[in-house]
Amino acid sequence: MTALATVLALLSAATFAISTSVQHQVAGTAPESARGPVGLIVHLFSRPWWVIGQVFAVVGFGLHAMALHYGQIAVVQPIVISGIVFAVPARAAISRRLPSRSEVQAVSLTALGLAVFLVASNPTPGLDSGLGARAFVLSGAGVAAAVLAAMVARGSARASRRAFLLGVTSGVLFGLVAGLLKMSLQELAAGGVVRMLTVWPTWAMVVVGGAGVVTNQVAYRIARLSTSMPVLNIVDGLVALTFGFFVFQEVPRHSPLFILIQVAALACVAMGLWVVARLEDEPVEHEIERVRSHR
Repeated sequence: MTALATVLALLSAATFAISTSVQHQVAGTAPESARGPVGLIVHLFSRPWWVIGQVFAVVGFGLHAMALHYGQIAVVQPIVISGIVFAVPARAAISRRLPSRSEVQAVSLTALGLAVFLVASNPTPGLDSGLGARAFVLSGAGVAAAVLAAMVARGSARASRRAFLLGVTSGVLFGLVAGLLKMSLQELAAGGVVRMLTVWPTWAMVVVGGAGVVTNQVAYRIARLSTSMPVLNIVDGLVALTFGFFVFQEVPRHSPLFILIQVAALACVAMGLWVVARLEDEPVEHEIERVRSHR
């Protein structure tokens, strides 16, 4: 089942990569008249390419759900958060060129870090979480942390700092979504659709996920992708791994040596994602300037 979960997670990651690229480009060109999160979302729904990006996001979410059904969060989530690297070959193919040296290096660094982390981590299969207090408390703590980061972001005068903190906010929320989604799928397997629709993780996932999407779009609008995307994905992964450890008892190798290897591997993933995001910013910024110059 782990192999199937890995394949599904890779497909989900590739789909999310396309979605992220499209959403960032469209959100970055939103006019100043689209004020506040609600105004921005209303405007984005009128943009066909953004809607297409959301369709890809829905497909990616479905693949993500299937991957979590067959595998551990500790295996699936690190793969999914590394998905932006798939934007590199996709962009190169569209442009009919080979990836640049910087792009190849960034993708290689991310892939190497991810592979080393998964091998070094090798978590236990985990158990059925049930609906105990531990998941509820952890979810509440995550929401509180996300709200705090959003409040600090709102009080910041610098756009880059706001986008970074909103990336943290979205990362916490999306990490919680992974855990809540796996809990909901366990309830679906145990009691069917009716059971899934009557338990709190399902509806918490809807609210938390919706808040994450809105926050993410605001971050895309106000600053470069490289400001919010890397921290979003790393926080997402860490929150999901924490959820997997405490709620599903997915225990990774935890000797000092393996912990050191896992931290170093995650650092490589973070650096690779940051470089990829910077490269992804370049064509988007040219498009933003072109659109604004024609207004």
